[in-house]
Amino acid sequence: MKAKKRALAVAPLALMMVVGMNAQAEAVTKKWSSKPYGVTFVNYSKPLQKCIVVDLTGKMEYLWWYKKPGSKEKWVEQIRLKDPQMVMRIKGKCGRAGAPKKLTDASLSQRYYDSGCKTSTAITVSFPFAVGVTPTQKCGRIKTAKMSTKYTNNASTYAQFNSGRKATFKKTISAAPIAGRNQACVRADAVYTAYDGSRSDSFGKTAKICVKVY
Repeated sequence: MKAKKRALAVAPLALMMVVGMNAQAEAVTKKWSSKPYGVTFVNYSKPLQKCIVVDLTGKMEYLWWYKKPGSKEKWVEQIRLKDPQMVMRIKGKCGRAGAPKKLTDASLSQRYYDSGCKTSTAITVSFPFAVGVTPTQKCGRIKTAKMSTKYTNNASTYAQFNSGRKATFKKTISAAPIAGRNQACVRADAVYTAYDGSRSDSFGKTAKICVKVY
């Protein structure tokens, strides 16, 4: 009987030790890292006889941890976009030799969404960005982080400057690096219309914006 009592007393202790070891094994250290991104779209508008150059730039911050101790593979849980800028430049012709030209008006819209077209990715934003289901270049109608601006002044450059963290993508499974892929990505659309008096021309371009995480 005494041996049985001792065994019963030891069993809960052993169970507590196993649970404690499992909790330690499951504990991970998560870190935020940041890298710049940039993509450029170049279009020559025949109706306007002008070259339209659009740049999307900013920083991509990602929350990551090592897949297992001693491994170089990482999992990515969240992605944040910091200082996402959209700039339209107008030139007489495409290329370095193109001289600046002016438009009378312009509309700019930048949109970001899950690179794998997953609708389960949670998106939060801060002003002036908004979250909404929007037609996209890659995934049809899907939830996006977006910002749009209409300019009504004559200019050769139009710019959306957004300081700070404007969009966060949570549980971005499509962005998590997998075997053979070491990048974290989101999909970006640039939608813009150039006006020159009574004439206009519209464009919709898309790119997968990625940063290497290891």
